[in-house]
Amino acid sequence: MNLRKSANASPRLRAAVAMLVAVLLTPAAYSQEAPAPVDAGVMQGFPPPPDKLVTKTNLFQASNLRWALQNARMTMPTANVEHAREPMPLPNGTLLDPDKVQFTVDGTTVDLTDYLRQTRTDGFIVVHNGKVVLERYFNTYSPHQTHGWASMTKSVTGLIAAQLIGEGKLDPEAKLSTYVPELAGTPFGDATLQQNLDMEVPVTYPAALPPDLGLFAAVGFIPRRPGAPDNIYDFLKVARATPNETAGDIWFYQNGSPEAVAWAMRRVTGQSWSELVSRSIWQKIAEDDGDAVVDRMGAEMASGGFSSTLRDAARFGELMRLSAGGNSRFFPASVTRVALKQADNAAGFAKSRLGPGRPGYTYHDYWYQVNDGDGSFSAGGRFGQSILVNPKNGLTIVKFSSYPDAAPRPVSAVSGQAGAQTESAASPSPLLSAAALNAAAKAIASAVN
Repeated sequence: MNLRKSANASPRLRAAVAMLVAVLLTPAAYSQEAPAPVDAGVMQGFPPPPDKLVTKTNLFQASNLRWALQNARMTMPTANVEHAREPMPLPNGTLLDPDKVQFTVDGTTVDLTDYLRQTRTDGFIVVHNGKVVLERYFNTYSPHQTHGWASMTKSVTGLIAAQLIGEGKLDPEAKLSTYVPELAGTPFGDATLQQNLDMEVPVTYPAALPPDLGLFAAVGFIPRRPGAPDNIYDFLKVARATPNETAGDIWFYQNGSPEAVAWAMRRVTGQSWSELVSRSIWQKIAEDDGDAVVDRMGAEMASGGFSSTLRDAARFGELMRLSAGGNSRFFPASVTRVALKQADNAAGFAKSRLGPGRPGYTYHDYWYQVNDGDGSFSAGGRFGQSILVNPKNGLTIVKFSSYPDAAPRPVSAVSGQAGAQTESAASPSPLLSAAALNAAAKAIASAVN
């Protein structure tokens, strides 16, 4: 039956169709919450009022951020990441009551419902042993709408890089300039591919071109300073080596390394980032197309430009959980295990700006290793994006959020160390930390098991 034509049917038929839609589209775990007043009227109307119009000069403002994260296709040029003909199944499981899931963060006990509301959550899904047990949408966000992943995009890039290493197309111990001669003499090109994948490159960016806003301007997210790079490739060339630091001896989280790795991936395959992700991942699992933001040269922002639906993000987490456990149905288990291999950079990570709130973490191939005894690993992104996988308890959790974060990022490997400067890596609220989501995951695991 074509449900879109049902509006012209008889009242009895319309009622039957409505019941069918309720059964098919409203799983036991699904709920849609009311929009938040702070975002009322943004991009509403024909045309929207001038003070409610989202532009490149204001899209990161608190009142506009949620709309921008949910409408990548309307804010920037995007490349399509094609979905599967037969998506990974996500059947419904036993309903989890979020009001009864309680956990303690920094001495304060909250329930899951309050946690989601206080952290400006747009979408939240919990999959237990392959079944959806909780699914919530807030603030007009809906099931078939894409949402920005921010830096969770890096984890996709890392997984594809691991696959190309497994295929012998990339050598992790080769200098990255082996594949991209244009980066010879830059910290990215002079470091090995693996050092770039593990954020162990001592790089310094110009003060006016930090690794976040400088890249955002080069891609086209925000206005560009006169004379600044206007594409990703040129942005990578402005970086310089950090004096008195050696690749592999320091851990510095920044956007240049994944963009350099993506350049190498394109070179050795002759395919774009979006084509590689479509072929290797999305066409095997996804129900809906994804979006990859591109610059004026057509290069995808491999460090933070991907968007997908909430359920497809959960499918990606499930792909990782299953393949890490040895199931190669959707992705080679051998590759996932390489991507999730334990790194020996715990000491460097602890000294970094991301160390607070992540005790004992390590980092490999753009994946966080939680090291909690359960084999947990995660992907994380600015404004509150998270994928957390707990293999021992069979859990995949995805949290899409739109929490404002305008704090400056460090421009060098030295200033990127914990305590070197005050910035947002130490979250302004304990509820925004990785530790809070980990605590929520433990409470969820207890509830479902």
